[in-house]
Amino acid sequence: MEKKIDLTKKQKKLFIIIGTIIAVYLGFEYLLPLFVPFLLAYFIAWMLRPFVSMLHRKLKIPLALGAGIGVLLFLGVVCGILLYIGKMLTRQLVLFLKNIPVYQSYLTSQVHGLCLGCDRLFNKEIGASWEMLSRGSEALTGFVQDAVLPRITSQTLRFACSAVGLFTGMVIVIVASILFIKDMEEYKEGLRKSEFYPAVHRITKKLSETGIAYLKTQLMIMSIIAVLCVGALWILKNPYALLIGIGIAVFDAFPVLGSGLILIPWTLVMLLSKNVFAAAVLITLYILCQLTREFLEPKLLGNKIGIQPIYSLMSMYIGLQLFGVFGFFLGPLGLVIIRTVVKTYAGDTKILFSDQEP
Repeated sequence: MEKKIDLTKKQKKLFIIIGTIIAVYLGFEYLLPLFVPFLLAYFIAWMLRPFVSMLHRKLKIPLALGAGIGVLLFLGVVCGILLYIGKMLTRQLVLFLKNIPVYQSYLTSQVHGLCLGCDRLFNKEIGASWEMLSRGSEALTGFVQDAVLPRITSQTLRFACSAVGLFTGMVIVIVASILFIKDMEEYKEGLRKSEFYPAVHRITKKLSETGIAYLKTQLMIMSIIAVLCVGALWILKNPYALLIGIGIAVFDAFPVLGSGLILIPWTLVMLLSKNVFAAAVLITLYILCQLTREFLEPKLLGNKIGIQPIYSLMSMYIGLQLFGVFGFFLGPLGLVIIRTVVKTYAGDTKILFSDQEP
């Protein structure tokens, strides 16, 4: 009799896990795109509500007007920052594209020297390694011209439609933010009276301690590392400091890979080029990036997630495969949602996660 009850519990737990995984995938694939503008609007409203309430309380400004003022100020600040960063990135990207022939010539000479060294090392005919590498480069160039470029060209119309959709979405976000700020208390009261509120609140409360904590932590660490990278590259007078610094910060968010995937090879190249100062700056930057993540991640996140690094890496990879670039964030967030639901309704989660308790 006891074995039968235990089997039923296992079946229930397995059903909850599979059902939650399917529900999360379907939600991210079909429902999330429909609600993204309203989720973003609610987030903006949540941030601006104290400011609008202060305007209403001290200056007697109506909530609707105060909400409009707050949203416009917020958008002005965000757009100003994005335009400044975008201008710098564009300038650096244009400079990089202009200098491609110079970099190509330098890289060709270095690779040619390396190929000659390989020919001598392995007693091959002089030029054999270079010829083999040239054939590979030609094949890669042909693949890009025949497969990649036509696909990019065919997406031009889709990009134009996406731009129109983005503008429409921004208008919806602005209007929805004002409405959320104006009637936020009424919306909250209506949700509390809903019969689904206890179950939804239980899950969302835990998600606020896990999923949101994870995203905030990653974004904060990425921002700090981006500042460190840009500063170090600025010291080296690198003309692409902002572009490369942001790229390194994004790589650093990947478990195991991290910033070392770029900084360590770069340091070795600088040492081979006898540029000791640049190598010292780059290896110091790598150490700072590692210390920043190792110190801040436990402090900011604590044991709220309880997900082992290998599962985090798997979730990022699966998210990228299923949802594209945004899957980098949706994968770990989906894993957190699955963990929260399974933990709430099935109890033990040790078969999928670490022993840490959120």
